[in-house]
Amino acid sequence: MPAIPAYERDDYVRPSPAKGPGGANETPEPPLSGPALVIFRLEALLAAFCVFMFSEALWAPLFAPNQENGGEVSWMRLLWLPVYGLTLLLSLIRADRFLRILPALGMGAALVALCYASGWWSINPEVTSRRSLALAFTILFGLYLGARFKGSDLTQIVGGTFAVLAVGSILAALFYPAMGVHHDINAGAWRGLWHEKNQMAALMTFGFVACCASAFTLPQRRGLWIGAAALIFFLIIMSRSKTSLLACLLALAAMPVLSALRSGGVRGVLFVWGAATCALIGGAVFFVMPEAVFKALGKDPTLTGRTAIWDSLLRLSDQRPWLGYGYKAFWGPDSIPNQIVKKETHWDVPSAHNGWLDLLVQLGWVGVILFAACLAATFFCGVFRFARVRDGYFSVLSLCIFSFLILSESFILGQNNLIFVLFICAMARLTANRMEP
Repeated sequence: MPAIPAYERDDYVRPSPAKGPGGANETPEPPLSGPALVIFRLEALLAAFCVFMFSEALWAPLFAPNQENGGEVSWMRLLWLPVYGLTLLLSLIRADRFLRILPALGMGAALVALCYASGWWSINPEVTSRRSLALAFTILFGLYLGARFKGSDLTQIVGGTFAVLAVGSILAALFYPAMGVHHDINAGAWRGLWHEKNQMAALMTFGFVACCASAFTLPQRRGLWIGAAALIFFLIIMSRSKTSLLACLLALAAMPVLSALRSGGVRGVLFVWGAATCALIGGAVFFVMPEAVFKALGKDPTLTGRTAIWDSLLRLSDQRPWLGYGYKAFWGPDSIPNQIVKKETHWDVPSAHNGWLDLLVQLGWVGVILFAACLAATFFCGVFRFARVRDGYFSVLSLCIFSFLILSESFILGQNNLIFVLFICAMARLTANRMEP
């Protein structure tokens, strides 16, 4: 196997003493040229296409308008075959790079194995097996992104894709409001190229972070990336999704803290101490006066009826506490537990609206513990290796946003889901072993 150039290794330290923002060395890497540059651009374009497909922007609401209500169009599974084929092809071409991310590869394989094994006790084995296969390709693409791209290459692929989707969403809202704007209970809220406003806003949060990270690492194009980030932020505001807006604001607040942490010294200690103090104060206020916090955020204390869903799910999970009802089997249209939840809540519930509870009813405490271990390991590595990873800002913030969003949305182990793809990518980047292949 040919040796990997030193400058392509994650543990490579550039020799220049010149420092950029946050203490990062700014000496450019040897530029690609000729056939190597053409191959890289083609590969980046194919990766961006897969990112677009996993986002489900445009094509999903056009071809499956009822999918947001649990509907499924069987022929649309064929649309994923090119994506899976590209994922497999790109992964095989770059198979040597997977040796850099062995910890993430092992954790991803363990998650897929548990989901597939749950077919033995699933209440709908056919759905569990089929969607476990889709999950395997979803995780594989996330691992490929983390293994193949790094630094500004990764953030530009993600940020550039979302910038294009943001422009398309604004055009849809202005010139084709039947698609781009809600006309139901959320009338007036923008949903752009997606089924639903919260779906668009949650995804755009990651695009916002990617654009901010690109602006940070590419000073020569900083104005362009700041403009793209501002455009995405405007779109999140127009979606009226308070959860995603709060996630963006928290990401903005975290950026100077991460910069201080990377630079070290007294400034780093002060920033980290201040952030920890604010977090403790905020947690204490929420614990003592939760209703006041929800009122300040304009939220119903029952979280728009979600607490009733959670109570029902907890009672049902007690019947299968350790292994659950099978991966993706609980919310099937013919599922008896699903019918019980709908009857108790008087609502056509599409999901748990909480990633951890959704995981509990699918894979039981075994699944919760396994995923929690993967998440904890990634956070642990992120704390100690953040300064060494060239896309550390994007990876750490993506990890934090994912952990925040799963408190209200079911993104954990989401098959064909871009948010879960980006979590796997961050896991691969932050837990990568430092051994040269």
